[in-house]
Amino acid sequence: MLMDKLRDGAQGRVAKIIFWLIILSFALAGVGSYINSPASNDPAVVDDEVISAQTLEQSYQNERARMQAQYGEAAAQLLDNPQYLAQLKKSVLERLVNQSLLNNKALNAGVRLSDEQVKDVIRQMPEFQTDNKFDNQKFTTALSRVGYTPESFANSMRQDLIRQYWLDGILTTEFALPAEVSRLDALYQQKRDVKMITIPVETFSKQITVTDQDVDAFYKAHSNEFMQSEQVKLNYIVLNSADLAKTIQPADSELKAYYQQHAELFTEPARRKVSHILITDKDDNAAQKKADELLAKLKSGTDFTQLAKTESADTLSARQGGELDWFEKGVMDPAFETAAFALNQKNELSAVVKSAFGYHIIKLLDKQDAIETPYDKVVTIVRQKFVDEKAKELFADQQQKLSDIGFENPDSLDAVAEGLKLPLQKTDFIAAQQLPAEINVPAVKEQAFAEKLRDENTNSEVISVSDTVAVMLHVIDYKPSSAKPLSEVKDLVVAKLRATKAAEKAHTEAMALLEKVKAGQSIDEQLTKLNAKVEEKKGLARFGTDIPAPLAQAVFKLAKPADKVVSAGLYADEEGNQSVLVLEKVISAPETADAPLQQGLSEQLVKLKQEETYGALIEELRQKAKIKYAAVTPESAD
Repeated sequence: MLMDKLRDGAQGRVAKIIFWLIILSFALAGVGSYINSPASNDPAVVDDEVISAQTLEQSYQNERARMQAQYGEAAAQLLDNPQYLAQLKKSVLERLVNQSLLNNKALNAGVRLSDEQVKDVIRQMPEFQTDNKFDNQKFTTALSRVGYTPESFANSMRQDLIRQYWLDGILTTEFALPAEVSRLDALYQQKRDVKMITIPVETFSKQITVTDQDVDAFYKAHSNEFMQSEQVKLNYIVLNSADLAKTIQPADSELKAYYQQHAELFTEPARRKVSHILITDKDDNAAQKKADELLAKLKSGTDFTQLAKTESADTLSARQGGELDWFEKGVMDPAFETAAFALNQKNELSAVVKSAFGYHIIKLLDKQDAIETPYDKVVTIVRQKFVDEKAKELFADQQQKLSDIGFENPDSLDAVAEGLKLPLQKTDFIAAQQLPAEINVPAVKEQAFAEKLRDENTNSEVISVSDTVAVMLHVIDYKPSSAKPLSEVKDLVVAKLRATKAAEKAHTEAMALLEKVKAGQSIDEQLTKLNAKVEEKKGLARFGTDIPAPLAQAVFKLAKPADKVVSAGLYADEEGNQSVLVLEKVISAPETADAPLQQGLSEQLVKLKQEETYGALIEELRQKAKIKYAAVTPESAD
């Protein structure tokens, strides 16, 4: 139902749905009618494009890591379930199939991106920046941790961007009609009065008799609710760059030498402020010819600002007479940048410059040369950078030693601790969600509970916890996941059994009460007998915060009252209390429109239409494509 979808997304009067997250989290289409047997061991082949086992595994591991980082303990419990892992891997494969279909469609539609455009997007990603500037070291380190090379990441980004640009062109054409918004507004702002007759579950809890046979049967039937997670006992060694930094005490001469060798770090970079005119044309020769003609006009005295407004293909800057913001090196297209920084006199014009975007004529408006900050003004910063750099070098060196000694002495960490002068730390039996805070990251969890380490009684590889922390593990002992003994959980079993039986009894009584209400019969005797509570709830809103969302959903599912027909239904809360809901009045929305609300509803309606369009598009592409699958078994998801 539309209103149910809106409820799922509503967190206030004007809820927003972030479109690209919706796309990534769509429930994946079923594949039953599309499945054929592939001729190879590749997980899937989409038309002629192979989705390799390596691609699937990398995407699957990335999804696991994302879940663990986002949901923590809740994800850990799910990821302990082999059936869930198998389904997760199938879902990841379906997403890859969908992406392949969309990529092919976008490429066939002629969507292309230059290398420079892809690089520019990557350079602007906050994950790869330090002090708002692209940091190549951070970039390469981050990629290596997730198994990418710069080339493979750029290729993946190119596919993502092409796919998204094409999708944007399809999905941004959706719109909401005023009549649709008005109807949605009326439903959204409708309010209701209900009578709520609640039968407390505790009325029956005291009446429930639980025998040992009942307890034993319930325990056996619900043993999966009383599981002890798998546990490990670990020895581990932590290598921390911050600890290494404390051992570095540079001399003043070293700091001055560092300052001189890295002068660019302590220099405010040169900047340029320019205006430009961009000329584009499918015919490259025609574009260059037009640019040459415009340059000739400018040299003969034509006003640059007016010409930019009428001729530039860069519509955003054209409105400002071609004027761009200040920029430094490393931001613009290389050819554009070289030409701009070659200009030295204000109002000087460049020759026609060819970039990835077309042909430019550049005019220098202002410039700022590089300004070096004196050493005594930045000595603290110099020291910090020197120490950080040396700590990185020392950290890398110690990581290598950690790896070498751990490999040469695989049966324990004693030699590692002695060789690196680091403490050997130990845990008792712990579950995945109980790892010590300093090493509680997905990569460590995966290694700590890997069969290889415990079966081979060997040290782990060096595990990167962060850019500055690494760890090596050795599994000392292991306990598999198992049902806790009944003796340990008997009180919990009894409580669950009693609550279940009480809720069932309350539901039976509520059903009988509901029938009497619908029949218009007196319920006074039952109210007393059941210790029921009667409340009049006035003016309930569909998305209000004064009642729980499930209760509001139950209230607004009731049909409008009709003559001599009682509109009533049941509602059960999380504790098992049962309520009979009697709809007494429907209050229509005010006639005066709430403009901000209608704007928000219009946006949500467009998003919902985009979801439907996306789903239909995927379905159509799947129907037309030839998709072959190999089996993705629970074992392959381990």
